[in-house]
Amino acid sequence: MKLQTLQDQLRTHIRARIARGELTGVSLARAADFPQGHLSNFLNARRGLSLESMDRLLDTLDIGLLDLVDLKDLRKRLAPPEVAEGVEKIALVSARTAVLARFAPDQILETRSFNKSFLRKLKPRPAEDRRDWLRFVLIRLDVKGARQFSIATAAATLLIDRHYSSLQPYRRLQPNVYAVNFGGRCVMGYVSLFDDYLVLRPRDPRQEVEMLRIERGRSYSEYIVGRVCHVGLEV
Repeated sequence: MKLQTLQDQLRTHIRARIARGELTGVSLARAADFPQGHLSNFLNARRGLSLESMDRLLDTLDIGLLDLVDLKDLRKRLAPPEVAEGVEKIALVSARTAVLARFAPDQILETRSFNKSFLRKLKPRPAEDRRDWLRFVLIRLDVKGARQFSIATAAATLLIDRHYSSLQPYRRLQPNVYAVNFGGRCVMGYVSLFDDYLVLRPRDPRQEVEMLRIERGRSYSEYIVGRVCHVGLEV
């Protein structure tokens, strides 16, 4: 990958985090000890950065070069041609890691292969800019999650489309099942809005309904990790 491409990816990453309210241009410039105008010119593609300046920004943002690389392209380069053409490797991560926009290689527990044609048919519906989010992740159901899904065994994995953060039904008249960030833990169920609260109803009506107050200035979509689009049972 060329340096110019990495700088473009860094711009996209910073703009997305600013749009989500995670930081501001002023706070980032101050933390990285950059002149405000210097950073503004970079974000507006009016100038590039030296390698030293890029390193300083990466350290301040607490990310590495791999966070700027398109993982799909990286997997395609590393995989044998016959594998890269037909399947895509999806990372299996912990439920707590699944709520993060990107994650480090050491946070990936393993990978599973999915048919690319199946993944391409899944339609995203982002309610916010998530271009810097890795789209698909897998998580394992814990015992509580298995009860919520009315599954007798916890030996199941969920494929989550994290580019689907809208409450609009994927299929007409059928409610979506979502993974939701409840205080840093990933909880599954049906989602609705009630005043300033996000209401999560488990698929099993016998399980407890959970409610989460939406913080002022935040959107409901920021709490949605993604839509559950596939359930795999392990036997």
